Amino acid sequence: MIRGHSIKVCAAADEQILLIPEGLHDFAGAEVIMTSGRASIFHKLLHQDAFGTEFFSNAPCLAYVLRGRETFVDADGEETTVVQGDTLLLPRHHHMVSEFSSETGPLEAVLFFLSDAVIAEFLAATSRGATTAPRSQTALFAGSPSLHEYVSALPRVYGGLQASPALVKSKLLELLLLLDLHDHQGQLWRFLVHENSQRARRNIKQVMRAHALADLSVADYATLSGRSISTFQRDFKRAFGEAPSVWLRRARLDHARVRVIDGKDTIADIALAAGFSDTSHFIKAYKAHFDQTPKQHRLHLA
Repeated sequence: MIRGHSIKVCAAADEQILLIPEGLHDFAGAEVIMTSGRASIFHKLLHQDAFGTEFFSNAPCLAYVLRGRETFVDADGEETTVVQGDTLLLPRHHHMVSEFSSETGPLEAVLFFLSDAVIAEFLAATSRGATTAPRSQTALFAGSPSLHEYVSALPRVYGGLQASPALVKSKLLELLLLLDLHDHQGQLWRFLVHENSQRARRNIKQVMRAHALADLSVADYATLSGRSISTFQRDFKRAFGEAPSVWLRRARLDHARVRVIDGKDTIADIALAAGFSDTSHFIKAYKAHFDQTPKQHRLHLA
């Protein structure tokens, strides 16, 4: 029932990270079926190649593939390939890169994002006594005819309708109960036990050090940390002693300095990787911070 994984090294992309589910509202190829906050269901249909799509999950996600083939690579370089009928479980706060080639046809999937309330109700309904909550990892389940019929009908039945929060919750809970019937090893239940224990705010220092170079706004970082913007800014200043914008600028310039010294990349590439869309703006910021331009820095080291 559960597929194995193979290992593949994947470098981090310099392009903007897609935060899901929020970012799917503006993502080409994705349409919302129903949503209520982070509890939501999206229909995904891709006809053209999509390589290096980098995303970060803000909520636990179950991705069911109706047709096609897609490969995911996580931050540790672990590769998972999903095909028609597979269900991929993604933990919250999980970073991955997806790769899709249209050579084998279009990719169609339905993405289910679970709220804490849905998870809590499922665990209460399927109580199995005390258990440990191991670290959540991606998990791949082979499909079943009943699961395929359930998922494939959702876009046809509910697409374009304005679903109530109660309906969104009930459809997500129905999906979990149906999947649980085919999960004889209990992996779904253990996965959700862990997700239920991870609702607290994330450590701000860990979040910022892991994603300092991502093309994210302060509001995005607040979301990643599980905080409102005002609470994030307050907790950030307490942790780092300065505003997020000031810390981010210095962290990105410090990273740029390492690449300038390395000498392998162009100044334009370094500027882009450091979050500067304008090279001249990057050069001015670099000089203001280090008292010399990137070019002068390299010449001084030569």
